[in-house]
Amino acid sequence: MELSYRLRFEGVDSAYHLWVNGEEIGYNQGSRNPAEFDISHVIRGDGQDLNTIRVKVYQWSDGSYIEDQDMWWLSGIFRDVYLVAFPRKAHIEDFFVKTILNDALDKAALEIDLAYYIQSPAHVMFKLTDAGGNVAEGWRTLDPEQTTCTCTLEVANPKLWDAEHPNLYDLSISLRTSKELAQRVDQQVGFRRVDIKDGLLHVNNVPISIRGVCRHDHHPRFGRAVPLEFIKHDLILMKKHNVNALRTSHYPNDPRLVHMANELGLYVMDEADLECHGTGVDAGSIPSDKLSWKGAYVDRMKQLVHRDKNNPCVIMWSLGNESFYGQNHQAMYDWSKSFDQTRPVHYEGGQGFRASDIHSYMYIGISDLAKLATQDGKDYQKPILQQEYAHAMGNGPGGLKEYMETYRKFRRLQGGYVWEWNNHGLVKKDDSPKPFYAYGGDFGDEPNDYNFVMDGLCHSEHYPSPGLTELKAAYSPILVERKGSKICAQNLYDFDNLSDVECIWSVMCYASTGKVQCLNQGRQGLSAQNTAKKQFDVMSCDERQLCCNTSQPETWLKVSLRNTKALSWCDAGFEISHADFRLDGGGSSTRIPRSLKGLQNPTTHAGKGSLRVSTSTCSLDFDLIKGQIKAWRYKNNELLDTHSPSCSPQLTFWRALTDNDDKGQAGDWRGHRLNALMHSVIAVSYKFDENSVFEIRVEEYIAPAIFAWGIDVVTTYKFSGDGALLIHVRGCPRGPTPSTLPRIGLEMELSHCYRNAEWFGLGPGATYKDMKQAGQLGVWKSNVDDMMYMYEMPQENGNRSETRWVKVTDERGIGFRAVLERNPASSGTSTSEALQCEPPSPLENWTFVDDSRAEAARPSGFDFALSRYTARDLDQAQHPQELKGGRAQDGMVFRIDDDHHGLGTAACGPDVLDQYRLNTRAFDFTVSLEPMGL
Repeated sequence: MELSYRLRFEGVDSAYHLWVNGEEIGYNQGSRNPAEFDISHVIRGDGQDLNTIRVKVYQWSDGSYIEDQDMWWLSGIFRDVYLVAFPRKAHIEDFFVKTILNDALDKAALEIDLAYYIQSPAHVMFKLTDAGGNVAEGWRTLDPEQTTCTCTLEVANPKLWDAEHPNLYDLSISLRTSKELAQRVDQQVGFRRVDIKDGLLHVNNVPISIRGVCRHDHHPRFGRAVPLEFIKHDLILMKKHNVNALRTSHYPNDPRLVHMANELGLYVMDEADLECHGTGVDAGSIPSDKLSWKGAYVDRMKQLVHRDKNNPCVIMWSLGNESFYGQNHQAMYDWSKSFDQTRPVHYEGGQGFRASDIHSYMYIGISDLAKLATQDGKDYQKPILQQEYAHAMGNGPGGLKEYMETYRKFRRLQGGYVWEWNNHGLVKKDDSPKPFYAYGGDFGDEPNDYNFVMDGLCHSEHYPSPGLTELKAAYSPILVERKGSKICAQNLYDFDNLSDVECIWSVMCYASTGKVQCLNQGRQGLSAQNTAKKQFDVMSCDERQLCCNTSQPETWLKVSLRNTKALSWCDAGFEISHADFRLDGGGSSTRIPRSLKGLQNPTTHAGKGSLRVSTSTCSLDFDLIKGQIKAWRYKNNELLDTHSPSCSPQLTFWRALTDNDDKGQAGDWRGHRLNALMHSVIAVSYKFDENSVFEIRVEEYIAPAIFAWGIDVVTTYKFSGDGALLIHVRGCPRGPTPSTLPRIGLEMELSHCYRNAEWFGLGPGATYKDMKQAGQLGVWKSNVDDMMYMYEMPQENGNRSETRWVKVTDERGIGFRAVLERNPASSGTSTSEALQCEPPSPLENWTFVDDSRAEAARPSGFDFALSRYTARDLDQAQHPQELKGGRAQDGMVFRIDDDHHGLGTAACGPDVLDQYRLNTRAFDFTVSLEPMGL
């Protein structure tokens, strides 16, 4: 059989010339688009001689002006190159498969637009096979005088494709001449219908919810040359974290991705390789509105559509990203709609124009989203999506819960795509023992966006960050709530009836001693009647129904919803969602006594500027000049790192800045020198109280040098005969204070051996007040290395919230148990009356902040963290390996907080929501530290 040959390039950045066997074949540009070259006339096909292929790649071309995506610009051949062989005298040139469904969705026509070339009469056969082996067939005679035809295959009661039920058929198209089978091509087919009705995006007559992410092609060692298994890993990880949609930002991703999305079930917004935001904002100066660029724009749209048009996962096309708006976008839209009427077209820059079927937005805040959702008139003709939101740079994103609540509240809001899926770090070696993940500037590259490529839900090795764990909880397709004596659930799937989901529950009692008792447990399947978008009862939480006493302190009902069947992306028993519900009357099971009674009277010894307080098992050295603890020993074990000048439990307000802080509150915090506060001791006194408990009282003023604001603080240390240490802290801000604080709490440096923690609170991973949906209440154990999450740009990490108690120990179990309790006088309003201290004069210098909303949102319990590094260590490091000489060689940093500022998404988007801000206020709390072990 005489063959023709084409050489296909799936991706070359930015442009290239091609030679084969010394002859110039052609030129192409468009980095993420494929190109085929006919080399039939130059190829040596006898097998005796080698064929020489030479490609000259250009780093830059005029196409670079419209490839201004925020990412690494990595030039070269980065996708597959292969030879396509087919019969010269009879072959299939192209085909477009469309599934046309009636309104009832019970009848379908498989419409195939076929492009072919034949030199003599031939016929084409179609064979459609479902997963059960059932076959539908058809055929048609082809005219050599023609090059195109449309063939139709009728299918009754098709099994529909959607992201929850990715039912696929196998289509084979066979071209036969009178003598032989000339060619056969195979294609996955999914019967589904996409349209916009009543201002909503529908799939198979159902308005869908987009729980999406934006994804770049990336590999930490190969750049944009991404292996197949790495792509598959990404998509399976998405499914396991309740993601149902992805946007191929900002170009067509590797062509193998859409085939896997077909099989796994993911809705794809397929985006053209187009971005030119660096060319200015004057419409007349940008390529988007220049007629001379029209051909380049439309060509990129054609390349995208022709490559991926036969994939059911692609439910909409996108004209590109951040390219303003111009007549060339309208040309792209017009061509797309003329060629493919089965999919809507999206473009965020075309909100007020015809060139988009979607109202698309970026980084809109909650209140603005709600406002958009209630607009009336012609705006109802288009759905509302966020093409980017909840910027996941560094520690965060915070506030996902409120986004999802807003999406559920307003039917017009159909969701969005979190920016973005993964960090883009590239492995680089320096003098460190291990390589690190480099970002902008680490290769001497100028200009660069510094660490702005580190803004993903996954580490550069594509394993989950705490942000992705939080996203799974926020994106849960089953919302479980308590309503009176019932546990209710809302099925947020668009199609699934939950027949393959079961509820596993347990009633747990957590005693203040640390004892955990399971009072009852069980499991039950969910009825198939629980259809999509429906609310239903799961179980009763009445103690009679649960057959246990639920009045004991800290009694909780724990619910886990799991798959009962294995799927293509998970095993049976995979947890979809979880929830905890308190059954007792509330209040803390762990209380700090208002007074201590020692088993024996501690002894004291005063020296020059110092004081030692001792019992038979404990001793405490106190610096009377600095007003702080110098050493704390238990059974001859140093609990504090006495080699560190800052080992003492000390009131601090700073946290290592997050990426979100840097674009949010950090300017105010740095401007008020919160990272350079000085403790000025005013008075120190000590005595035995009526219970023979030794008490040290320190009055101090904490403020940055020279500045006119500060905090008056009174700290009382109480030391009993059994070694327990109570630290009572009261503080009043005064003067022109910062509007918010990073945190309020005690920080101390421990001896290096105290690296294990056990706590009762949210876990097992990190939680913050606006990022804690993934947290589960329980008693957890971990070590310092597992408690930290080392972001590729070091920053605040590893916080645990809603903690009732925490134990920090060495390998022998020696250490201490810590509890923090807010005192009754402490409130959310910054008033001097709360602490019975006098405001400064004049009164107008006093800062009054009404944060009643934030106070109402404050959870029970406290925050803590155990780390190898101080906030200063983390702030100064730009990469993790720069921390190698820090606290890892010395002690551990333990932090226990009365309150902690939220995370937000201000790195690119809204700052911390009001209810999660730590507004500067008065505070009053007590920390109990009880030595334990052996």
